[in-house]
Amino acid sequence: MKSHLTIDRFRIWLAVILLGILTLGTIWVMEVIRRNGDDEQNRSSARSAPDYYVEKFNFIRLSNNGKANYHITGDSLVHLPRNDNIEIKHPQINSFDQDRPPLHLRADLAVVSQKSNVITPKREHDEVHLYDNVSMERPEGLSSQFVHVESEYLLLLPDDDIVKTDKPITITTGKSTSTATGMLANNSTQHLALLSKVRIALKKREAVNAVKTK
Repeated sequence: MKSHLTIDRFRIWLAVILLGILTLGTIWVMEVIRRNGDDEQNRSSARSAPDYYVEKFNFIRLSNNGKANYHITGDSLVHLPRNDNIEIKHPQINSFDQDRPPLHLRADLAVVSQKSNVITPKREHDEVHLYDNVSMERPEGLSSQFVHVESEYLLLLPDDDIVKTDKPITITTGKSTSTATGMLANNSTQHLALLSKVRIALKKREAVNAVKTK
């Protein structure tokens, strides 16, 4: 009888011990998962955080042939390592290539996507995305007329000297004011195409009063 009771107690205690081991194992697994999740979140946060920050900067961008062609200034610049983008507050971009008409661009925000073989898909060239209160101005020159463009978004491709958008724009020249949705402007060839919903208002000629002299 005593032997039977002893075996039953042994079985009960064995079950309790196994249950305890199972419980501790479950707690340990959950703790490992939690720590791994925290580590991954911390690494993700670290990648998302800017790795450098510059205020009141001046930057000269070199073209592929090593010739300086864009002067960029702004209130602040931050680099985001996760996507290798640069964000610029209140950017001002001026081109000064002697072989091309100058351009002056302003915006509230610029996001520069740099050329990279690391990013997937890789980037073949630099892209400058301009957002909010965007303006582009080309002064009058010997072979070009004054042009002023306003939009909420413009994309500058510095290597190709192209500015384009798929958003509504307003274009003012010396003789007309045009509105459209979508634009493609090539500063090298001085070619400008309005893509859709184009409306053009021609300015009236100023009346000229003839003055008779005796």
